[in-house]
Amino acid sequence: MLGLALEGGGAKGAYHIGVVKALLEEGYQFGGITGTSIGALNGAVIAQGDFEKVYELWENLDFSHVFDIDDLHYKKLKKMNIDKGTLVELATKAKKVIERGGLDTSKMQRIIESIIDEEKLRKSEVDFGLVTVSFPDLKPVEIYKEDIPEGKIVDYLLASANLPVFEPKKIEDKYYIDGGFYDNCPINLLAEKGYKEIIAVRTLGVGIVKSIKYPDVQVIDITPSENLGGILEFDRNIIQLNLKMGYYDAMRHIKKLAGSRYYFYKENMNEDMIFHRLLSIPDERICSLGKLFGIKEMPPKRMLFEKIMPKVVHMLGLEATATYEDIVLSLLEFIAGEEEIDKYQVRYIDDFIKTIKESLITGNNGKYEEQPKIPGLYTKKYKLLKVAKEICDSACFD
Repeated sequence: MLGLALEGGGAKGAYHIGVVKALLEEGYQFGGITGTSIGALNGAVIAQGDFEKVYELWENLDFSHVFDIDDLHYKKLKKMNIDKGTLVELATKAKKVIERGGLDTSKMQRIIESIIDEEKLRKSEVDFGLVTVSFPDLKPVEIYKEDIPEGKIVDYLLASANLPVFEPKKIEDKYYIDGGFYDNCPINLLAEKGYKEIIAVRTLGVGIVKSIKYPDVQVIDITPSENLGGILEFDRNIIQLNLKMGYYDAMRHIKKLAGSRYYFYKENMNEDMIFHRLLSIPDERICSLGKLFGIKEMPPKRMLFEKIMPKVVHMLGLEATATYEDIVLSLLEFIAGEEEIDKYQVRYIDDFIKTIKESLITGNNGKYEEQPKIPGLYTKKYKLLKVAKEICDSACFD
C-alpha cells in the first residue's frame, strides 16, 4: 500500500496539487492519505476521489476567496513573519486571540463545505487522517476519518488548519489550533496504519515535523525546488507558479530527470563525457578565465581542474564531493536563470544548451563584457556567467 502525507503550509498547498496531478497522471494510487492544515484539506478532497474539483479550486483561488478583508489589510497580513521561531510565541498568544475573535474564517469554511462531501469521504476505500492540537492543553489529536464524529469532518479540517491568527475553532467544548504545532507532515500517522512506502509532499512551511519512528518505512520526499512564498500569500500568480512547480518537481522524481531548478532528460550526458568536453576548452580561454579569478600562471588544464573548478563549486554552494556533471548542470541552470529562460518544461540537454546559446546571442545586452566598477574586482555572478558561457561555447553539445 502506498501512502501520501501532505505537509501543512497555507497558501503553499497549491504545490501539493501540482505534485498529485503528476502522480495521478503516471498511474500512482494511494491507499491512505494524511495531512496537516492545508495538507488535510487537500488530502480530504483527494481521498474522496474529487481531485479535479480541488485542482480547479486552486487554479481560480485568490485572497478575496479566503479572507474577508480589503487589499490594504491583506498586504499587511501576508507580510507577517510567521516562522518556526514564532511558533511558541503564537501558541502563547492563542488565548488572547480566542478572547478577541481572530481573523474571520467564514469564507474559508464556505469553500471547504463546497468541496467536502462527508458521505463520499467516509465511503471511500482510501484511509484519511489529519492532525490538530487541542487548546489550551496543547494535546495532539491524530485522528482518522472513522474516529471523527458524524457531521464533524469539516469542523476537524478547519481545526487542523487553524493558525492562532484565525478565528478560534471550537468543537463541542474545546478549542483547537493548527496541527503544525505538533506534526506538520504526518508520516508516522500513516506508518502506524501499516503503510511501508510513503510519498511525503513537503512545502517547507511553518511547523514541527516529527522524526520517523519506524525504520522499516520507506519515505520518498518531494520537496520544492524554489521558494513557494508565504503561508498567507494567496496571490493568484504565485499559486499558478506553485501548481506548475509541484507538477514538474514530481515529474523529476518519477522520470528521474536531471537538474535541481530546471528539468531535462539525462540521455547524452554522463561524467566521462562531461570531463572530456571540459578538456576541449581551448587553453587560451582557460588562461583568460584564470586571470578573471586572479589565478597565477600555471599549465592551463591544471588551472581549470585544480583552481577554477573548485572556485566554481564554492561559488555555486555545491558540496566538495560534487561531480563534474553536477558542476556543469549547476552552471547551466545558473546561466539559464540569469537569462530568465522558462523552467517549466522538460527538455533534452542538447535543446537546453541550444536555448541558452540563443539567449546569450540575442538577449545578453553586453552583460558578459561589462567592466567592474572597481578595476579588477568582478562580481561572483559575472565570474560564473563567464565560466558558464565558455562551457556553453566550447564544452557542451556542439
